[in-house]
Amino acid sequence: PVPVPPDFRRFSGQLPVMDRPEVVLGCVAVAISVAALLAPMRSRSSGTEDLLLALLRQERMGADSKQRGTQQQTLVNTGEEEPNALALLSGFTMEQAREHAHQGASEAKSRTPTEVLLDLQRGNARFWMGNAVRPEKSAFERRALIMQQYPSVAVLGCSDSRVPVEIVFDQGLGDLFVVRVAGNGLDVSTSASLQFAVHHLKVKVVVVMGHEGCG
Repeated sequence: PVPVPPDFRRFSGQLPVMDRPEVVLGCVAVAISVAALLAPMRSRSSGTEDLLLALLRQERMGADSKQRGTQQQTLVNTGEEEPNALALLSGFTMEQAREHAHQGASEAKSRTPTEVLLDLQRGNARFWMGNAVRPEKSAFERRALIMQQYPSVAVLGCSDSRVPVEIVFDQGLGDLFVVRVAGNGLDVSTSASLQFAVHHLKVKVVVVMGHEGCG
């Protein structure tokens, strides 16, 4: 028979394991090791939670920004409150809306064709990357647009439901003068619409937008 060590003969049956000092020290060492392993996991978990909270705050701020509308609606505490900013806070009159329309038309007129085209390219890049801001107009700006429209771009596009021009270029109300017809073809009516945009609205850029997979 194989000789059994004295310790095994002594602790045969139900072993009082915790009476052995080396076992107690071993358990303590294991507990310390487990705690050391869990610490970075807790740190990573906390870091993940902080990141998620930051993303949620950023998304909430983005939603608030969309509700406020475009950059013209952003109120900056500069000490010089413009009438348009006051109108957004305390209501507005038709005269204020008319002044805002004239101001928007003046800004649109001062833009160069290069600036207008770059704005379209940036908007298309935002759409392509999934970062579109979907600019919305406030009630004040919509009232101003009733008075006058001042788009900087005329677009001849296709009627295909998958290429809505304002969404593809990430533009809002009054930004684009859009003519859509199947196949983005130029005929008497579409040509007349573009001529109206050029001669009457004074657009700076004319775009003929085709696409793949039509039909």
